Amino acid sequence: MNLYSSNNLTMCPRARTGCPRAFTLIDLIAVLAVAALLAAVSLSLGFTTKERVLRAECVSNLRQIGLGWNIYQENYNQVMPCHWPGFTVGVGSESEASPWRTYEAYRVVPGTGQLEIGDGTEAPGTPSGPWNLGVLFATKLISSPKVFYCPATAGIANQFSYEYYTTISNSWPSTPVGTGDYEIRVGYNYCPQLRAVEVIGNGYLGPKLAVTPAKWTDLDPKKSIATDLVDNLGLLSHQASGTVAGLNALFPDGRVVFQNARSNPQAFNVSLWEDPYDPADGDVGQNPSAFRHVMSLWTP
Repeated sequence: MNLYSSNNLTMCPRARTGCPRAFTLIDLIAVLAVAALLAAVSLSLGFTTKERVLRAECVSNLRQIGLGWNIYQENYNQVMPCHWPGFTVGVGSESEASPWRTYEAYRVVPGTGQLEIGDGTEAPGTPSGPWNLGVLFATKLISSPKVFYCPATAGIANQFSYEYYTTISNSWPSTPVGTGDYEIRVGYNYCPQLRAVEVIGNGYLGPKLAVTPAKWTDLDPKKSIATDLVDNLGLLSHQASGTVAGLNALFPDGRVVFQNARSNPQAFNVSLWEDPYDPADGDVGQNPSAFRHVMSLWTP
């Protein structure tokens, strides 16, 4: 008897043969529908309609950044966009590892769009950019600089809004006349993290940062490369009816995953976000060790 004949390979009643029933197209559609429903419910919990729209626009921005970032490293032999010059990391070297340097893109003469250091403190010839996410604009992989600004953050902090940097003839990058401001900030931290781990201070171990020309293959795929603004809890972009809800994080494979304060409470622990020199300030953006630790806690 041929056990592999067509008669023996035909569908058989489960009760008589024990054959597992294969998934049908209807089963698959049902599963996808339930998954979509659960995702929609999780997205809407506690969020107003406006907050859901802002969060969706932010996800779109980060996906575009992820696409541009991946094309960049493909075009440049897997080398990632560079950080702010001098962004070196070492325990105790806070002035060189300041977290604010991860959201800067250019520097200009104050009140203009002229790409030149204008505050007089830097050495002659200091680069004016681009760096960080500004590299994607300079290489035309991101055509609209508005992508660099989370619309939710813009309503909280003026200096992290697209409009603040387009006051000169509606051109980006520029700074408003009379402010003395020469920094072009964006609304997302650019902070790729490597597989290698080191002591990062304050008793923490964390991934090394890609602060020198580093390749995509050196990255930890489970660590974010860019996030909504991480500076202090008061500046967290995404709120749910007036309370902190979380933030969006971009990972090397292009996925954008919402980091929920409920499901990832460790990353939103107030003690991590407090400035050790001024606990009332709550400013992780001034504490390199705490900043790096927080950045390492986002999960794909």
